[in-house]
This record gives sequence, C-alpha cells and structure tokens, in this order.
Amino acid sequence: DHSSTKVPSGDSHNPDSNISLRMRLKYILRIALCHFALYCFVIFYILSGAYVFHYFEGEYENRRHKEDRKQIAKIKADFVTAVAASNSEHEIEQILRLYMRNISELRVSFDNYLIFDDPTLHVPKRWTYPSSVLFSFTILTTIGYGNVAPTTQFCQMFTMVYGAVGIPLFLITIADVGRFFKTAIICIIQRIYKKELKKQGERKLLREIGEVLLVAVLFIAFIAAGSAVLPLWESELSYFDSLYFSYMSRCCSSQRIDEKRTISFDSLRV
Repeated sequence: DHSSTKVPSGDSHNPDSNISLRMRLKYILRIALCHFALYCFVIFYILSGAYVFHYFEGEYENRRHKEDRKQIAKIKADFVTAVAASNSEHEIEQILRLYMRNISELRVSFDNYLIFDDPTLHVPKRWTYPSSVLFSFTILTTIGYGNVAPTTQFCQMFTMVYGAVGIPLFLITIADVGRFFKTAIICIIQRIYKKELKKQGERKLLREIGEVLLVAVLFIAFIAAGSAVLPLWESELSYFDSLYFSYMSRCCSSQRIDEKRTISFDSLRV
C-alpha cells in the first residue's frame, strides 16, 4: 500500500543539512580570518614602522646628546677661562653675553642643560620604542600627537612613504571596525526597544531620540576613558588637558602637547 509509505522529514541527521551547516561554518571562518589578517597586518605595520623610527632617530638622538654635552663643556670652559683672564667689568659682561648666545644656539631645554652639565646624569630619550609606536600610530590616524618629529632626512622621507601607504590601509581597517560597531549598536537598540517596537502607534521620534542619546553616551564614555589613559604617558597633563586633546583628536584636529622651553637669548648682541 503506497499510502502507508512515509516521506522522511528533514532532521538534523540529514546529510544535506550537515553539509550545508559545514559550508556555512567554513564561510564564516573564512570571513573571520580575513578580518583577523587585516587587523594583524595593521598592527605589524605600526610596530615595524616604530622600529625604523626608534632605530634611526634613536641613534641620531644619542649622537646629538653626546655632541651637546661636549659643546656645553667646551663653552663653559671657554667662559671660565675668559672671565679669569679679564679685569674689566665691561669685558666680563661681553663674555657673559657671548656665553649666553652660544648656549642659546644649542637649542637645548633648561632641564637638559642641567643634565648635560653633570656627566653622571643621562638625558631622557624622546625616541623610545613606546613613543615611536605612538608616533607611527598617529601618522596613520592623521591626528598628530605631541611634538616628536623625525629630524633625519631618511626618516622624513620614510614618514612620507609610510603615511602614503599606511593611511589608506588604516582607513580601510577603521571602516571595517565601524561596521562591527554599527551592528553592535543596532543590536543594542533593538534589544532596548524590542517591546516598544511591537506596540501599535509608537512614536518614531522618541525612538530616534533614544538612539541619538545612546550614541552620545558611548562617545562621551570613549573620550573619558582615553583621557584617563593619556596622563600615564604625559605626567604633566591634567585630566582637563587630556580631555581636551582626546576630543580634538576625535575631531581629527591636530593638537600639540607643549614641550619644555629651550634656553633662548637670541635677542642678545655681542
């Protein structure tokens, strides 16, 4: 009797459904690996660029510190010798003006001058590897953090090439991450308004206001968290200064963190 024949229903043991599930998992895994490879490559690009800046600029900085220390020692020795051999008050004043002008031409900060004056002290380096990583990152983000900038011709040329390749790459990565944030925010909004969306006659304006407020809260929380981290690198920054810089950075407005002033007597004439 053909009427008693049962047609097998699609269940979890169906080979076709298992193949379809396996193919779907492979597709998801392939997409995830593509995103992961992109993020890993950007991180590698930043770290490798930081190594180049740290190596070349760090070596140049060490040589410059040694030369500055020798120059300051020579200027001081010449000053002491000239003053000891002088008997005229006017001549001593001229020697002092010459000494101040020579120190000014070195373009060193007052703190560094005091360190250079003591052979037992070491000048803190600006091009440490963490600062080089931060500089490489700010090239890609086009933010422009602080006043650490390459001074060697090689690193200046490398910066132009590094930014020309890295900025488009970073924009692609930001757009990719933005899609995940967009999906997450949409899911949060749908969960919050799940019950309200089922109600008849719900006003669309209230839902839009809620969405704007949620995005604003996330934006403020992101800036506040970044502002709390910045003083860990810049101990002289107050929380307000850090908050201001974080906000301007989000607006892609290049802001500088003031550095220590150099000793300058350029207006003096001998």
